[in-house]
Amino acid sequence: MKHAINADLVADLAARIRSVEPSADLAQLEACIPALDALEMKDRINLVADAIAAALPGDSSTKLAAIAAVAAQGEFADFAAWPLCSFIERHALDNPEAALTAMATVTEAFSCEFAIRPYLTNHFELAMEHVRSWTTSPSEHVRRLASEGTRPRLPWGPNVPQISADASHGLGVLESLRHDSSETVRRSVANHLNDIAKTDPEMVISTLRRWADEPATNMAMVRHALRSLVKAGDAGAMEVLGFTTNPNIDVAHFTVAPNELSLGTSLELTATITSLAAVDQHVVVDFVVHHVLANGDTSPKVFKWSTPTIGAHETIILTKKRRIATASTRRYYAGHHVVALQVAGTVRAESGFTLREGS
Repeated sequence: MKHAINADLVADLAARIRSVEPSADLAQLEACIPALDALEMKDRINLVADAIAAALPGDSSTKLAAIAAVAAQGEFADFAAWPLCSFIERHALDNPEAALTAMATVTEAFSCEFAIRPYLTNHFELAMEHVRSWTTSPSEHVRRLASEGTRPRLPWGPNVPQISADASHGLGVLESLRHDSSETVRRSVANHLNDIAKTDPEMVISTLRRWADEPATNMAMVRHALRSLVKAGDAGAMEVLGFTTNPNIDVAHFTVAPNELSLGTSLELTATITSLAAVDQHVVVDFVVHHVLANGDTSPKVFKWSTPTIGAHETIILTKKRRIATASTRRYYAGHHVVALQVAGTVRAESGFTLREGS
C-alpha cells in the first residue's frame, strides 16, 4: 500500500492545488518526493500533508478552504486524498470550527476518521456537535464518519480519552444511525458496538436487545456487532440472536486431519453432534486453534464454523477446511497445535495437528 504514496500522487495533488490556489508554492510540495521511498505508509502520508501545509499560502482558514476545494474535485486514486485528511489532523487544530466543517467535504474523498481524533480529544464538545449533525447528512460517507470517527478502539487511530472513559458518548450517535439505509454505515455501527463490547458488554447487549425488537433493525448488523461476544460464549449475546445458550448435546466424534502437515496445507475438521433434547436447538459451533508462539507458549484464536439448527434427537455431521498459511496478522511456528471444538462458547472436544519444522 505504501507505494501508492509516490511521485505521481504528489504531482496529481500539485496540479489540483494549482487549480484552486494558483499562488501556492508547489516547489515546497514537490520537494518531499525524494524522501518518500525511505518511509512507511503513515509517514509518507504525513510528509505529503506537511508539504501541502508549507505550499499553501494564508492562514489556516484559507488553507482549509483550499483543501476542501481540492477534495470536492473527486475522482482520486486509492489513498490519494488521504494527505488532505492528514493536513486537517496536523495543521488546523487551532481552528477547530473551520477544520470540522471542512471534514464533511474532505471525507467524501477519503475518510477523515483519523483526522477527527485530535479534535475529539482537544475540542470534545464542539467536535461532538458536528458529529451529531453528520448523522443526518445525505451523504453516507459523512454519516459513516460520525460512527467510525468516534469508535473507542479505531484501528490505527489514537485514543480519545473522553470516549474511552464513557462509551455512551458514541452510543448516542449510533442510536441515530441504527436504521441507516447504507450497508457501509451499518457496518461501521456494528464495528463501533463491537469495540464497546470489549469493555462494557452489558451496554451493548441491552442496546441490541432493544434494537432487535424494532422491525426496521437489520439483523446482519446486530450479528456483526455481537460477533466477539458470541465467540466468547456470552449467553446474553447468543440470546439476542436466538441461539440456544446451554444446548443439550453430545459430541460423538471430532477429528482434525492430517495429524501432521507443512505450511500451506489445508486441515479438515469433522464433528459429529447429537441432540439430546426433545426440541430444536439453534447452536453456535466454532473451533479454536491454540497457535504455537515463537517462545513455545500458545495463543488461542476462535474461528467461526457453523450455526446449525439441530432437530430433536437429530445427529449432524459438520466438516470444515482451513488452510494453514502465514498471513499479515499471523505467523505459524512448528510444533503441536491443539484444536478445540466449541459449542455455545463451551469447549466440547479437542484434537490437534503438528506443524513440521522448516515450514
